[in-house]
Amino acid sequence: MRVPLPSYARQKRNMRHTTIIARLAIGLVLVFGIANLFGYPLTLDQRERFKRYIPRSFAKLEAGDPVHIVAIGDGVMGGITPLPSAWESGNPLFSYTGMFLTRLAREFFYTGGVKLLNPPDGGSAKVSAYLGNEITLENLTTSDGNALDGLRRAATDAFVHDPDLLLVQFGIFDSFGYLSIDSYQLAIQEIINAGKAAKTDVIIFSPTLVNFGEGAMEWGITRPYATAAREVAARNEVLFMDLGGHQVRLGGGVDPATQPQAGMQVIGDKLTSIFKFGPDLPTRERVHPAMKANEYLGEVIFDDLKNGPRVSKFTYAAVAAYENNSNINVTVAITNQSSEPQEGSIGALAVGRSIIPVDIAQRFKVDAGETTQLLFRYQRPLVGKSRDGSDLFYPIAASDELGRFSFVLEDTIGAELVDLPVRMGPVTAMWKSRHYINVSNKLRIEWDLVSGYDKPVSGTFRVGMGEKVGPSTPFSVSPLGTKTVFSIFDFEGGNEAQSQNDVWIQVEADGRKVRFTREMEATKDLVLGEPIAMRAWSDYANARPAGTMEAKQRPEGKASWLFDADEKALYAIARLEGFRIPDMGDKAAIQVRLFLDARSSDGVCSFGAIEPVEVYTKATDGPGLTSAIRLGSFGAGYNMVLSAKGVASTLDTADDGAKLLTIRIPRSYLHEHEWDLDSIDSVLGFRAELTIADSLPDATEPFPSRNRYETSSPSFAFDGRPILGFHENDARALSTLRLSRTPVNSWSVRIY
Repeated sequence: MRVPLPSYARQKRNMRHTTIIARLAIGLVLVFGIANLFGYPLTLDQRERFKRYIPRSFAKLEAGDPVHIVAIGDGVMGGITPLPSAWESGNPLFSYTGMFLTRLAREFFYTGGVKLLNPPDGGSAKVSAYLGNEITLENLTTSDGNALDGLRRAATDAFVHDPDLLLVQFGIFDSFGYLSIDSYQLAIQEIINAGKAAKTDVIIFSPTLVNFGEGAMEWGITRPYATAAREVAARNEVLFMDLGGHQVRLGGGVDPATQPQAGMQVIGDKLTSIFKFGPDLPTRERVHPAMKANEYLGEVIFDDLKNGPRVSKFTYAAVAAYENNSNINVTVAITNQSSEPQEGSIGALAVGRSIIPVDIAQRFKVDAGETTQLLFRYQRPLVGKSRDGSDLFYPIAASDELGRFSFVLEDTIGAELVDLPVRMGPVTAMWKSRHYINVSNKLRIEWDLVSGYDKPVSGTFRVGMGEKVGPSTPFSVSPLGTKTVFSIFDFEGGNEAQSQNDVWIQVEADGRKVRFTREMEATKDLVLGEPIAMRAWSDYANARPAGTMEAKQRPEGKASWLFDADEKALYAIARLEGFRIPDMGDKAAIQVRLFLDARSSDGVCSFGAIEPVEVYTKATDGPGLTSAIRLGSFGAGYNMVLSAKGVASTLDTADDGAKLLTIRIPRSYLHEHEWDLDSIDSVLGFRAELTIADSLPDATEPFPSRNRYETSSPSFAFDGRPILGFHENDARALSTLRLSRTPVNSWSVRIY
């Protein structure tokens, strides 16, 4: 019978084993040389590549000095796993991040490997017991994070420990959460700006492939974000590495006799191995890569850093044009740069949710040095009717001049991703601004008419807002040029605090007529003490023009919201009338999410990242509970830890039977704001949601959207789900609160 060693003896034995391993490693170095064991020294080209992209880190790596790295991204970067037995979930040492850094440590003879400074509770700080120099990693990823989370981190804690290298990866949950391409690019740009200001090296990773997307090939939903990230990185001369581009190679090639669409299906089936966790995972995983896929990514992206991306035997080009309001044609040119004839098949991915391929896949053959062309047809899905009765098609990105088309190509031997972001001819209307503040009686909207033709384009445009329709106005645009046009609308806010309407621009050129329709929401600026009626989410989710169906289920009761303030605090008060609030015992029965932008007044409601303060109360009168307040919740500059206990809340019953939920936020928590009480120019951005709990104790969604009331809804919604809009954590999604009691007739207007 073996007697277990006491703990001190086990420690002594482990130390002895570690010493043996360390001596063995040193012996191997002496016998085989550093170059064989660690892949060092670098070639001249490799050195130049390291110097170009990570100069600060490279100098330290060569000297063997401490190197500190920060990772900001989503759960894929952060090592989230759907199968707890696979590895420590939430530990990036087991994701491609840790694999990549382990290769970096090995290359530069950091025998201690990679050490995670903030492992998950009960998790490992290292994956090996080797001693010696270490590369340190700080994990600031968010499980379902998007680029706005990264921006918030960059403005708060990402640079607290003066990192040498910042790793950035977003795009998956951006695509799931409808973060617009222009917002995504703005956030990535500001993250890079913060890195440059801190003299920190930055690497931008594309989102990984996920098995979601419209159309026959369900792999395309993240690719628009990959091309957008590549563009921002290129503008800033920052290293970009395409994770999805590497993953698609796992799809391999197919037999030349295979039909094109069947060939794409074969590749798609092979790609599902990315998420193969084995029989212990009963559900189908589509987002988080399994261990082997992470190991593969870590190896190939390190090779990217060291040697540059793999060179394809093909080069590509494309032109795109609207055929009509719903159809788009894309011609793809494939040039064979090799010395041998090539053949294979190429399949089209959907462009997000807005442009769906009709032609799924095609075969191609191309001789050495020659070019072949293929035509792909796409459709925009019909989602409803506009207020004037015209067809409403799924809107394309409002402020992105490019159609971000992507394809999967296989040449019998292997597969690769083909990204072809191009302008769409004859003209695309791009909204120059989608957020307007201090609107009273006039609203000026500007568009860029972006030409997709390499020849001059002439035509007419007309604009409309609700029932107001302007005349046809001629325009002309130079080849691949841009023409700015505008319209000034008479603005009438109406008697209600919120209003919605259509706003559109219709362009007619080259015999084609295309209308670009968006949803507009206007919200009246509030002053202190002024109540605002909260609207049910169902009024947004099924309101025209987004859908013609009436909501099947509407919450009962009425809710209103008002603010007050003094020198010590901001007070938010919700009034609930006629509600049946379920008694959930010790569980919360009411949830409030309050979004505040408390930057200085000149920056309020401009682009920036915010997070809600979340308050919960029981059904009975008494104090509420505030969830942890995230860093940067009130905008840039709020990088101090704020105690949730400082935000007090209480539920009371008024004399008339209505419920009053009062939330108090200390003035000291909003320290970046001027707090000039009684000035109409002293403003905050705000939005509030109030949700009654589902009465079923085991409900899958404890606080369902059907029970939600909102002061405004930053979304273009259809049939109960958002289509497009401002992300809720984008400060431009907020309305205006003026810290004055003087009534105003000004509005905030947002284009979704």
